[in-house]
Amino acid sequence: MYDGLSLSRHGIAVMAELDHYTDRTKVYRYADQTGGLHFFREPTGGQQLELSYDPRNPSRASARQPRYGQVVMALVAVVGVGMACGGLGLTGYQLFLALRGGCSPGANGLRETSRA
Repeated sequence: MYDGLSLSRHGIAVMAELDHYTDRTKVYRYADQTGGLHFFREPTGGQQLELSYDPRNPSRASARQPRYGQVVMALVAVVGVGMACGGLGLTGYQLFLALRGGCSPGANGLRETSRA
């Protein structure tokens, strides 16, 4: 995710052409400013793919995403972090209650009954 954001701002944009398929991905080829040939693997895409690459390290590339895709990824990340923090918070709260003795039998207002 960092490469995608960093390279979309500071990288060089090129159109990569589909070179070949592997069993799971498509392999695209692109040329850097000096004419060097590089390859990029991506599971999705068509005959062409817009990439951004690092001019100092042309083999480091990232598929460019539209603004909509970036916003959706950011929202999913925020929701995921929120859920993780909520789960950890609730776990800590339950642990606190258990150590304090708040989860003992009868603490919830129910009476224990014995069977004869």
